[in-house]
Amino acid sequence: MDDGNLKRKNFSCSSETSFPNWFHMRATVPFALTICFCLLGCLNKSERRFPVDLVLELRNAKSKISVSKDPLPYHWKKNPGRQSRLPLSRKWENTQITFNTDKEIFLNHSLDSLFFPPGQEYEFKVPQGQYEFSSLIGLLGGAEFQTQVSGKFKIYSGEILLKEWDLTGSVKEKWNSKKSVLEIGESGSLRLVWESVDSYLFVGEPLLYPKEGNLSEKQGLEKPKSVILIVIDSARKDFFGSYGYRHSVTPVMDKMAKESVFFENPFANGNWTKPSMMSFFHSEYSSNLGLGNSWFSTKPYQRKVYYGKNRDNLAKTFREAGYFTQTIMNNVFFLDYTTVGLDLGFHNSFQVGMDIVDTEILTNQAVQFVTEYKDKPYFLHFNLNTPHASYSPPPEDMAVVRSTVPTDVFYRYESPVQRYLGEMHYTDREIGRLVDALKKQGTYDETMIIVTGDHGELFSAHHDYSYHFIMQTRFGHGETHYDEEINVPYFIKLPKSLKENLESEMAGVANGGQIRISGQSSLLSLAPTILGFLDLLPKESTYQGVDYSTCIRMTNVCPKESFIYTEGRMSESVRTENYKYIRRYPGFTTVRRTSAGEPHTMAEELYDLKKDPEEKFNLSPLPEGDSLLQIVRADFRRENFLKRNHLRILIPPCSESLCRDFLSLNVQGSIYDWKVSDAVQLISGSAKAVSLQRESKVSEGNQGEEVIFKTVNPELGANFSFSRNGKTIPVRFGRYGLEYQKSIHHLEDLIVSERQPEGFPSSPLPWVYNDGAFSGTRESEVQREMGKEVKKILETWGYIHE
Repeated sequence: MDDGNLKRKNFSCSSETSFPNWFHMRATVPFALTICFCLLGCLNKSERRFPVDLVLELRNAKSKISVSKDPLPYHWKKNPGRQSRLPLSRKWENTQITFNTDKEIFLNHSLDSLFFPPGQEYEFKVPQGQYEFSSLIGLLGGAEFQTQVSGKFKIYSGEILLKEWDLTGSVKEKWNSKKSVLEIGESGSLRLVWESVDSYLFVGEPLLYPKEGNLSEKQGLEKPKSVILIVIDSARKDFFGSYGYRHSVTPVMDKMAKESVFFENPFANGNWTKPSMMSFFHSEYSSNLGLGNSWFSTKPYQRKVYYGKNRDNLAKTFREAGYFTQTIMNNVFFLDYTTVGLDLGFHNSFQVGMDIVDTEILTNQAVQFVTEYKDKPYFLHFNLNTPHASYSPPPEDMAVVRSTVPTDVFYRYESPVQRYLGEMHYTDREIGRLVDALKKQGTYDETMIIVTGDHGELFSAHHDYSYHFIMQTRFGHGETHYDEEINVPYFIKLPKSLKENLESEMAGVANGGQIRISGQSSLLSLAPTILGFLDLLPKESTYQGVDYSTCIRMTNVCPKESFIYTEGRMSESVRTENYKYIRRYPGFTTVRRTSAGEPHTMAEELYDLKKDPEEKFNLSPLPEGDSLLQIVRADFRRENFLKRNHLRILIPPCSESLCRDFLSLNVQGSIYDWKVSDAVQLISGSAKAVSLQRESKVSEGNQGEEVIFKTVNPELGANFSFSRNGKTIPVRFGRYGLEYQKSIHHLEDLIVSERQPEGFPSSPLPWVYNDGAFSGTRESEVQREMGKEVKKILETWGYIHE
């Protein structure tokens, strides 16, 4: 783990335990119990019997036709599968394809599929044995308005035909379930063949489940635990009975919380859906994934950064561990074709885009899913869009809220908050339907269930700054960093057998008691903690958060997350137990207007959380807040939460009696922060434009000065000009030190240099380069040697003047 993000080495381990007093007594428990617990976990993992996932096996399979580009550009709801790690020459053989199966409710059903152009065939190596083959298959015509599709899908073991489906006359763009028992012979060869002239076949979620039974069950060991991650959009923590709300409108979840690992004060790492969910699925900040936090769209350069690096996420880890992965949601951020989302590698994505009616439809699908997969290990992401605005609960739920919340309390709330309470009850009722289905089929006890929210919702009048972009600040989210907007519920109901193992060591958890994690925590811990409980954390994982399962099982005190970092739209915050610091990026400080419509500038906010827990009094502009402000600024820069590209500029030494230097820049990736000396005067009039002024004398030493700008986005380009004493001076740029000309094209390809260019510190001319540290731009040894040759050629051509 990179301790630079959460600084785990600096976590305080106070004498105040995170658990009840019984936790201090664990030293008296025989050490052998802990060893047995670990051994049981290892045995469970080593003996598990998982399906053969043909998409993941595609890397080692033979294909008759290499599909390197999209042969069906007319159907735009698809993209190459991003998690199978196929080479570019085969990238479209695995395709995430989406069929719009119900246009009235915008139901889009996406599957991670094997892509069969006419005549395609794949050959896999599969261990000998009997398997149940299962898949959903769909068809498209080679032309957009082709009326008929036809072809035969055949499965062979070696040369022996095992199964054949004649798909002639099938309905286009519709998923159909296909299952069959297959006997794989000694050769271990499994061939999938598509015989067609003009039709294209998609074989979604192709899996082979062993038929001979689960070996671990025969040996009396527990089978893998299924996992449900319930994400409630816009769920504020303080309206849950389990978090202290006196009038429980969430009885189902409150009851579940009583038997869970319960985080007392959890925070999201994003104040709106996209950066928050991406961060807790990856246990890494959204900007560090390359995705940024500014707006809905995911730009091509952001995709390049995200997909260009090997990243773990929950869907990917569970899938590689043999779990069936399903997302049931109203969330376009998990669909790549939408241009706002990404492919995280789910087998199956069921997405409804119709607000208000979506909740019941999604719950129905979740109930159907857990019933169908009750005998197989799965990871289900169940994302409900309630209680997100527009706050339109069914009348029966409003009636329950009216009978639950006393009248004098109910009418203290403004109308949107009243309706929000109704939607909270509606959400709880729908989750209750899923819980009832699990209990009815007897799988509730052994299913791990996590409940959380992606962010909160802003209600307080003293935090209202009226309008920003298209949203109103109050009764919404994504515009501020106050606790009410980022403080969310978070608890984990453990499988009963796993909980009993804990109870055998800790008498205080008897009868399904609650394990409480005190102090502040963040959702960055979600992925490593649930995977840690299941012994599924990859050895070399990229997860950055805290694995709380370790301290619960092995130690007597859990670590403290001293600094919790949260992203917003061109803004960010850091929360400690003592203060909240909110910062907006340079050029984005005039972000709101007053109720009278006047511009309102606020670059920083600072709140003393001990004296002002409701964050009413901003100390940043006040003299009494100055000393604390200096401390929090230093904390913020030292912790260095985000990885960024650095635009590095050399201002050459002065060779005259007095040098007045002026440098102007237009930064393509926008400005995030800078590092300059006190001798430099800096003016930033917008998010992208910045100018520097500096005076120096030759007597002050023959040293130049390096100025560093961090960029918001991983774009590499910049435009610049430099003058000294009123005279324009040529500017060098990039790894070769070319002299900048406005006529040069593709500057972003030339300005980047993974290391300090040769001759940079002693250059008599100003020099600008982008280190590309975050973008992942790295030269191989061959490229470095080629670069030296290129530099020599450019020198002979006169482009470089020493």
